[in-house]
Amino acid sequence: MSSPDAVQKPSPPPRAHQIFTKAVRSLHSRRDAPPPIPIRVNPSRVSFCVTPATPTPPPQHWVTIELSNYPPQLTHEDVRALFHSFTIAPDFALPNTRNLAYPLRTFISVAGEGQAERAVRELCGEVVGGRRIYVAMVNKTGYEEKEVAVRELADEMKLGIVNTARVYYPRLASKILEVRECVQGTVSFAFLQARELVTIPSALEVHRQLLQNKAQWEFVAAGRWEGWSWTTMDGSSRLAALKDLQETVQKQGVILGMWSEWESRWSLEI
Repeated sequence: MSSPDAVQKPSPPPRAHQIFTKAVRSLHSRRDAPPPIPIRVNPSRVSFCVTPATPTPPPQHWVTIELSNYPPQLTHEDVRALFHSFTIAPDFALPNTRNLAYPLRTFISVAGEGQAERAVRELCGEVVGGRRIYVAMVNKTGYEEKEVAVRELADEMKLGIVNTARVYYPRLASKILEVRECVQGTVSFAFLQARELVTIPSALEVHRQLLQNKAQWEFVAAGRWEGWSWTTMDGSSRLAALKDLQETVQKQGVILGMWSEWESRWSLEI
């Protein structure tokens, strides 16, 4: 047992104080150390890895193809689904389906000649909405020029049909005559129809219909052309229907003239 007069030894300093003292001594030793010797590098043995710049992709080459004979209810989403395995430009336009005087067609821009040719091979003849669609490579500029020529020729044929009707159908002399067209499937129709001129003494119902963009048309004659081939894509089917109408109006007009002079026209019994 130790005596109360024994000398007590001092306790060791805390650990935090030891760490602080060691850090201070380390800083003093670094301050007195000589400067570091630079490492010599041989420039001839140093290699630099240069990352090549990413080449700028060439501009996209678009090839125009024609999509036609599709159903009137076809939407942009349907077209994109049809061309899902091809790269197409999004700015294609579908025609106004309210005007059915011409076959429905639109132009699609496909990325590259190869994709365009493959689209023609794979999609031409597919059935969409109950119709067999047609896809073909076209020259859009040349095609538009053909459409203008067909439109001008069709207008001339319509004028000739109206003039022929006025010669062979005297009862239509005071009426308004008009030729209208429509397409149903692969059949092109051309109709000659007539209506009375609306004047002030006309019935109130007639004036009311006129305000509603309506009229009471009378059927006179019709022409038709049925069939489909690549040669008719330039509008010849439309012209064929107009030609058939023109021949019908003239033929029936000649027969009407003969019948007007036939005695059985007046007799009750033969």
